[in-house]
Amino acid sequence: MTTQISTQSQLSTFNFENSAIRVIAVSGEPWFVAKDVCDAIGIDNNRKALLALDDDEKGVTLSNTLGGQQEMNIISESGMYTLILRCREAVKKGSVPHRFRKWVTAEVLSQIRKTGQYSQNNQQIAPLAEPKITMELTKKEWLRFASMWYALYNSLEVLATLEKPLRAIGSPFGATAYTHATEYQTTLGVMKRILEPMLADFEVDPFEEAHYHKALTTLRQYQPKGSSGLVRI
Repeated sequence: MTTQISTQSQLSTFNFENSAIRVIAVSGEPWFVAKDVCDAIGIDNNRKALLALDDDEKGVTLSNTLGGQQEMNIISESGMYTLILRCREAVKKGSVPHRFRKWVTAEVLSQIRKTGQYSQNNQQIAPLAEPKITMELTKKEWLRFASMWYALYNSLEVLATLEKPLRAIGSPFGATAYTHATEYQTTLGVMKRILEPMLADFEVDPFEEAHYHKALTTLRQYQPKGSSGLVRI
């Protein structure tokens, strides 16, 4: 069982070679963000690695990030050493796990125990920025996203058409249709803002690829409405 750890302390972020590691002081003791440690020492499956730790070596805490409050798995100093020792090269001098252990022990832990936080050059370290994922997709793959958006758009029309007749006959599905329609409408607006810039330069032949042309045209022309405006453009 993973322990919920309540703390008001701020995460400190520092760099180990090319990896960002976040650490937090809990009752004067350092706890590390589990994913950061696993990434730094080359453990691919951090969830599986956490299962091998004792309950008192792992926990969950809430932290304010640029994307809002986020739940994060954290590990104690003992848990960190356990993960390191599970690496094949842990005892090999000069290996990444070996360098990580030596660096944390010699520099980070000693300072945390003295000051309650880690700092570089005595300057406040900014929180880790929200990670961004870059995807390289083919034109056909991007058009499939537009096609999925279009399928949801057509579902919205069906639900909006059925909602009033269902209510008129007293069917409980009238309320269900309305709820789903409003949810779909919100999703369509969000996805339009994401997809439209990605598809801005795409041109599709209306004869050879009629479906994708219709989907792309509808996406570009779509104007999100309020929850009361369940109306097709």
